[in-house]
Amino acid sequence: MISEIYYVSAITIFSSRRNHYPFLAQRASYDILKVIFLRIAAIYGDVFAERVIGNLINFKTFCEGCEPVCSECRTSYGSHVGDIVGIHPTDPPSPTMIEDPEKFIEELNLTSCDLLLIVAIHHDILSSVDVMVEVTGAKAVIVPIEDPTWVPPGLRTQVKETLDNIGIENAFPKPFCTLEPGAGKLIDQFIETYRLGKPIHYVDMNGEIIQEIGPLRSAPCGCTWYVSQKIRGKSIKDTDALFDEVSKAHHTYPCTASMAKDREYGDALLHLAGYTARQAVCDAIGLDTCKFSHEEK
Repeated sequence: MISEIYYVSAITIFSSRRNHYPFLAQRASYDILKVIFLRIAAIYGDVFAERVIGNLINFKTFCEGCEPVCSECRTSYGSHVGDIVGIHPTDPPSPTMIEDPEKFIEELNLTSCDLLLIVAIHHDILSSVDVMVEVTGAKAVIVPIEDPTWVPPGLRTQVKETLDNIGIENAFPKPFCTLEPGAGKLIDQFIETYRLGKPIHYVDMNGEIIQEIGPLRSAPCGCTWYVSQKIRGKSIKDTDALFDEVSKAHHTYPCTASMAKDREYGDALLHLAGYTARQAVCDAIGLDTCKFSHEEK
């Protein structure tokens, strides 16, 4: 069950922090009164999941990209360590068949949760997603795809049909930083509560200079925080130079999406993630075009 806690002193806390953290200034005061906590469990076969979990936990050494000079920009995000109720490493996709997926799942000792995050697991286990849902009691499932081999299109269709048939919210963001609201109430709450999904920036401009910028919603891996740090103080007059800074930051973080060409998109998922990072900056600063000059020719 989703826990909902109402803080009597929340308005006081909100008011004191509002002036320090610009993203709070864009929220109505009453919004902070209702804090939604989800019990999140992850089952994964790739370390990408640990980056997402690390972003949620927000431990001090999670991001060291700006060392030795750190502005501690992530302090405002807080930590959601208490909402991570299960971390279950397992086998990644492989040609080897798992003959009894249900027994395999039983041995994982999965934790009860509200939302199940499934990352790069063996296809035979993923095909038994209904068993995982039954064991955990999950009401929503998110299956990020950072590599085309993690969830081929046919398997995605099969798993989605299974989840739809048993009334479980589901999303298959490809890559994870393209996740947007609309897949269901619980997944929308996940996006809003943890500010994860397709990136959105707040920005304060001083003429053509980006005076202040930061994520209202970050890519699940945390890359958006790093990108914002690297373009703070930059001019928007030379868009090619600005986009180059965004691209360098996105790669340096680094983005770990696959460089293999995805047959559905006809491009690498790493490139799609990069376009998403760039578009978030363009939307924030109000640029009509979000292409390098050479891309427009």
